[in-house]
Amino acid sequence: MVLSLTELGKRLEEARKQKNMTLDELQTITKIQKRYLQAIEAGKYDILPGKFYARAFIKQYAEAVGIDPDKLFDEYASEVPKTEAEVSSGLSRVQKKQTSVSNTSSLFFSLLPKILVVVLVISVLVFIWLFWQKLDLADKDEGNASGPVVESQEDENVTIVNPNDANEAPEEPQQSEEVPADLDETPNGTEQEVPEVETVQQQLVQVDQRNGNSPTTTYELKGAEQFTVELTSTGRSYVGIKNGMGKSFYGAELKEGEKVSYDFSAEQEIEFNIGRTLDVAVKINGQDFEYPFPPNEKVHQKIKIIFNKATQ
Repeated sequence: MVLSLTELGKRLEEARKQKNMTLDELQTITKIQKRYLQAIEAGKYDILPGKFYARAFIKQYAEAVGIDPDKLFDEYASEVPKTEAEVSSGLSRVQKKQTSVSNTSSLFFSLLPKILVVVLVISVLVFIWLFWQKLDLADKDEGNASGPVVESQEDENVTIVNPNDANEAPEEPQQSEEVPADLDETPNGTEQEVPEVETVQQQLVQVDQRNGNSPTTTYELKGAEQFTVELTSTGRSYVGIKNGMGKSFYGAELKEGEKVSYDFSAEQEIEFNIGRTLDVAVKINGQDFEYPFPPNEKVHQKIKIIFNKATQ
């Protein structure tokens, strides 16, 4: 029994309806425009964009509705347009395009190792150049810092002592510790009590403390008529000194053996930023200052001192 094209379309339509599938849903599945699907069901292949699309569209339609396309083509072999040559030509063009894309991808992946090697070599060269630039800058900084010049030195009262000049520094007169004979004993023959000298730690009153990686401790200096500071380095440490208004008196590395002295009697607030407290000794008004945190536990510390000058 020979079937007509109309019967082929009806068979596809019936299979679609058995699956409760609309033409819109079929269009979404097969990506074939709805009007072409209607043409296939009606057997109007002349509406399709070309005869060679007939077999391809019918095959997609059949697969979407659950019909074996090979059996369908065998059953309607005399009715389906003979488009094998055109379809083969179209498939050949697709295969050529895929081959071209594949060749391009293969070429890229073959060149990828060479590109990575070139990028690696350039990165190494740039790293070496930056490393030498850093060494040159370090040498220049050491050359400029060979003398007793200190950066950010703005206070006129500062004095810097270089270890090379230690022999030329005048010796301070030694104070006699002898007690006058008339003070040795009281008229009753009992020893006279000598008044205790107030140390700088007794004059400094801690008013605030903040712990952390860079702990800050605030003191109030009371009962003193002057406020002098001396910092001596036994190693290498950054030291920053500024007042409450943000004016910087010192901001540089204090090298081993160097000493800086300031008279802050005219200031109301001074902050010390000491990067390595293990290597910096501080004296306030000639008395040794004890860091609020042990230097071996908190190497970097900030000390803020509020100066309340004693009134007569």
